[in-house]
Amino acid sequence: MTGDIDRLRQYLAENESRQLEFKRATTQFDSAKLMRYCCALSCEGGGKMVFGVSDDKQVVGTQAFADPAKTERDIYNRIGLRCTFEMLQADGKRVLILHIPRSVVGHPTSYEGQYWMRSGESLEPMSPERLRELLNEGVPSYLDENEPGTHSWDEIKLLLAVERYYELIGSRMPGEETQIRDFLRMHFVERTAFDASLFYIRRLGAITLARSLNDFPDVEHHTIRVMRLRGTSIADMVFDRVYSKGYAVVFDDVIEQINALLPVDEDFAGGLRDEQRDFSPIAVREIVANACVHQDFTEHGGIDITISSQRITVSNPGIPQIPTNRFVDEVYERNESLSEALRILRICEKRGSGIDRALENIEKQQTDAPEFIVKTRSTTVELRKGRFEDMGMKERVNAAYLHCCLQTAKGGFLTNSSLRERFGLPKAKTAVTSQVIAAAVDTGLIFLDPATKGSRRTARYLPFYHSNQHCRQGL
Repeated sequence: MTGDIDRLRQYLAENESRQLEFKRATTQFDSAKLMRYCCALSCEGGGKMVFGVSDDKQVVGTQAFADPAKTERDIYNRIGLRCTFEMLQADGKRVLILHIPRSVVGHPTSYEGQYWMRSGESLEPMSPERLRELLNEGVPSYLDENEPGTHSWDEIKLLLAVERYYELIGSRMPGEETQIRDFLRMHFVERTAFDASLFYIRRLGAITLARSLNDFPDVEHHTIRVMRLRGTSIADMVFDRVYSKGYAVVFDDVIEQINALLPVDEDFAGGLRDEQRDFSPIAVREIVANACVHQDFTEHGGIDITISSQRITVSNPGIPQIPTNRFVDEVYERNESLSEALRILRICEKRGSGIDRALENIEKQQTDAPEFIVKTRSTTVELRKGRFEDMGMKERVNAAYLHCCLQTAKGGFLTNSSLRERFGLPKAKTAVTSQVIAAAVDTGLIFLDPATKGSRRTARYLPFYHSNQHCRQGL
C-alpha cells in the first residue's frame, strides 16, 4: 500500500501535459473518448492517463473499467495499440493508470478514420500541419539533410567554428578524434560511406556553427539582420547590419548590438550609475532565440530585428504551427534538432520556456505585453515600451490575457490584485483594473473560475482553454 501511494505521488508531482492526463472518472469513462485520448497521446510519443484523480490532483477514486484486461483488448482491437493498465490503491481508493505506447513512426494512430490531438484541456481533430509532420516522421527534417560536397576534417574546421562549440559548452578544445566524435553525436556532420576520412556537413551544423553562411547554399539566406530606425520609417535607417554566420557564432554579438542600439536612461541616485532600460534584455534575448528556433527553413529569408524608439519587432519566415493565443501553454518546436543544439550551447532555455521567461521579465518591468502577428508567410513579435497609461484597451486586454496564461502556467490565477501589480497600479485603481478584466472576459479570452462566482473579493480568472475542465465532473 505504501508503495502504491509513493508511486502515485510521482504522477501527482507532475502537471498535465501532452504525455499526462488526469481524469476523475468516478463511476465511468466514455469508451469513444478513451479511444480518442489514446490516439492523441500515442501521437505525442506515448503517455499516461490517470483515472480516479481530479484536475486539481485530488484522489477521488474510480469505478471505471471494472475489467481492465477486457478494456486493454478492446483498445487493441479498435485502434491497434497495446495499452496496459496499472492499478494502485491510495487511502482505500482505486486509481488506474493507463500506459499508452507511442504510435509507429510515420504511422499516427487514428480512431474511426480521424486523427486526434490535445489542445490545452480538451481534444480536437488533428491539424493538417501536425498530421503531415507525423506522416513524415521517418523522413529526415530539413536541417538533418546534408549540404553539397564532402570535406576532410581540416576543411571542416575552416568551414565550421569548432572551437566556438567547445567555448560555449565550457570545455577545453580536445584532440581531433574527440572533436569528430562530438560533432557526429551532435549531428553537425556525417561521415561518408565510401571514405572514413571525409565528411558531409549537415544543414544543422552549418546554421549553428558556420564561419560564413555564404559557404552553404541551402541555408545562406537564413541570416540575422539588425536595423535601427531614425524615426518610424523603414526607409530611414541609422544602422543596418547582416550577421551571416552560424547562430551559435554570432548570437551573443547580435544581442549585444541590439542592447547597444536601445535607448538607456541613466540614474546616479546615491552616487552610483544605474542603467534603466525600456526593454527587458532577457525578454529580447528569448524572443530572438525563439525566432531562430521556430522559423521555417523551407521559406526564403532570415531573422529581421527592427528597432525604433518605441518598439522592437522580431520577424522570422514561416507561420506558427499552433495558434498565437496558445504560445504560453502549448509546447511545440518546428526545428527540434536546432533547438536542442542551441540549448546544449546555452543559447536557449529548456524546451517551451522561452516565451514564459520573456513574459515574466516584461511583467517585472510593468511594460506593454508582446503582440504576436501572423502574416502570410512570416511571424512577427512586437515589443513595445509603453506602460499602462500609454496602452489602449486592446493592448490592456492582451496584457491581461497573457498575464492570466502565465499565472495559470505557474499554478495560480489572474486576480484584480495580481493584474494591478503586473501593471504597476495602486489599490485605488481597482475599478479601472476591473474594467480591463471585464473586457477580457467579454472577448472570451478569460473566464471567471466558477469556484469564486458571486464574490468580487475572491474573484479569480483562468484562460479560455481551461474552461473545458470545469464541465467534466463525473467523467
